[in-house]
Amino acid sequence: MRAVLAMSAAVMALCLTTGAAQADAQLTSHWQFGETSGTTTTDTVTAATATLSGGVAFGPGKSGNGLVLSGGTATGPLTVDTAQSFTVSAWVTLSAACTANCKLAAVSADGVRSSRFSLGYVKDRNHLGNWNFVVAEADTDLAPVTATAVSVVPVDAGQWTHVVGVYDAENLQTLLFVDGNLVGAGRAENQWSGTGTFTVGAARKAGATTSFFPGAVDEVRFYDSALNMDEVFALYLSEA
Repeated sequence: MRAVLAMSAAVMALCLTTGAAQADAQLTSHWQFGETSGTTTTDTVTAATATLSGGVAFGPGKSGNGLVLSGGTATGPLTVDTAQSFTVSAWVTLSAACTANCKLAAVSADGVRSSRFSLGYVKDRNHLGNWNFVVAEADTDLAPVTATAVSVVPVDAGQWTHVVGVYDAENLQTLLFVDGNLVGAGRAENQWSGTGTFTVGAARKAGATTSFFPGAVDEVRFYDSALNMDEVFALYLSEA
């Protein structure tokens, strides 16, 4: 499986490098989390607001303030259709790596029973603790996944990292970028739209909120297309 994913990633890397730039890529929302207090935060693109609840507060971020999470979430309107191509990016840092198996979601898109996607961290029998991008095939309690995009290098806790998930609806592929570099590829073969909201700090599984992210998240962006390698790297450099 790893050999297949590595080959897929290499082929996609070549396509993204030599292909035409996504001239029509549109930034649909940008959550800077620059507030210093309160229970709402504002999208700098649409002026919509997201609501903070539970163990979450404004604190030191990658740039200025960010969201510091300890069992809480921020939830707001999603500005991309998850049945179509999209890109989600964020700066994230874990307060501590998991000592047992876990799945943690830094950013997710809500469904009724399952998250459409989850950008976060995984530790299990096959992973030592890695960033991942999961796109579910159905809005069901089991939420099957064909192939997850996962990084190879284990996560360094306490270090700010730029993670980007790309869903290419035309090729049914998922791509994961870490600090501007393509590090994993997967597949998502069924197209469906979420409920129109996103969550920072957790995901949805079997209709319940779970996978709470312990750490901080900053500079969450959504684009209404699949960014290519050059665009992702340029985004990373602009915020590094």
